[in-house]
Amino acid sequence: MLDNEKFTEIELNSIMLSCYPRGATPSSADESAEDIPSQLPRESAVPKTSKLQQKLLDKYMMYAGIPPKKRPRIPRMKGSQIMLKKVQEVNEIIQQNLPTIAKIEEVVDLVYAGAITVCVELGVKITDSVKPMRKETPPPWKKRLQEKIKNIRKNIGILHTYLNTETPSSRVGKRTRQIASEFKIKSHDHHFRQRVIEICDRLKQKIKALGSRIQRYNERVKRYKNNQLYYKNKQKFFRQLEHETSDQDNSPAEEAMYAFWKNIWGEEKVHDDEAHRIREVEADSARYQMNEVEITEDDIKLALKKTNNWSAPGVDGIQNYWWKQFTTTHGLLAGFFQAALRDPSMLPDVFTLGVSYMLPKENNTVDPKKYRPITCLPTIYKILTGVLTRHIWKHVNKNNILAQEQSGCRGDARGCNELLITDYIITK
Repeated sequence: MLDNEKFTEIELNSIMLSCYPRGATPSSADESAEDIPSQLPRESAVPKTSKLQQKLLDKYMMYAGIPPKKRPRIPRMKGSQIMLKKVQEVNEIIQQNLPTIAKIEEVVDLVYAGAITVCVELGVKITDSVKPMRKETPPPWKKRLQEKIKNIRKNIGILHTYLNTETPSSRVGKRTRQIASEFKIKSHDHHFRQRVIEICDRLKQKIKALGSRIQRYNERVKRYKNNQLYYKNKQKFFRQLEHETSDQDNSPAEEAMYAFWKNIWGEEKVHDDEAHRIREVEADSARYQMNEVEITEDDIKLALKKTNNWSAPGVDGIQNYWWKQFTTTHGLLAGFFQAALRDPSMLPDVFTLGVSYMLPKENNTVDPKKYRPITCLPTIYKILTGVLTRHIWKHVNKNNILAQEQSGCRGDARGCNELLITDYIITK
């Protein structure tokens, strides 16, 4: 089992600690009983695992080697001092297990196990699948007010029928007297008709007051939802402000969506690699010699600094937040990334496996053509490409390779805005 590498170093270390919790080691039969105590390590010399460390090792052995798609989803969490303290404790435990890491996949598994451990410690429920979105139903208080408004309108209709009919029916007259009695008005009153007009006006004012209440509650709920949406998804929040919301219930059939995008993604395109412009660019690039890239721990930190904590992860399911907080892995990541530059084959294929989401471009969500795909790649791959992009841009800016007029593919540029402004000025 050891020769076939059935267990990782962390698993073997955990098994060893569980087998000899008090420092007892097996002795050979030919050793005398008097020699055994001198050869055994002292109890205090044996490393003791804390409950948190044992939980981390358990989660690691539970999920290590499992395909990322089959792992439970790490939920998005709200920051707090308790959470930060727990993350720091797990970060220190991860540092103790880093010397046994031999592959970059094991780093990903360890970070995933650390994130799951923090969630379990904070009492967050871990689910194996994403819960389906529930249909929004009006709250009980809103239902009560709406029912009250409905009944008042019904009474107003009866009173209007009584007032606008010369000979109202016995049923309308009986119901009118019942409504009047609720306001302590007797039917034999000489000014009964005038009293009914006053009751009708009072009921209208009551409807207006109840409608204002519902409006105030709706505005309050809307503010609360907007605050939550701004915290979770800023892009969707601003799209809603621009009234670009769409009806997600009218989504196209799965077969239609698959058939349309298969014609785009499923067909292999043949490109002319010997094009004249490509040869010109290759000849021109020979004039600029790029220095050898040295990836350091600071590069990892800078690449993570620009990322959003809780942006949608790829198939690995690990958000940027966990890579930011588990700082003890940054040095090891830098070493693995440096080795990957020399031998790219050491990176597993799952690192470039993406999850594509279809976002509607218009309110017409039935047509598959009206969607735009967004592919989320694994976070660790985005860290690597972010580090390489930074080094490439240093080389490009140092040698002024890009023309000043080019705004596309340039960092900290707003090419679309500049083109729109230019077009507006020209056509004005």
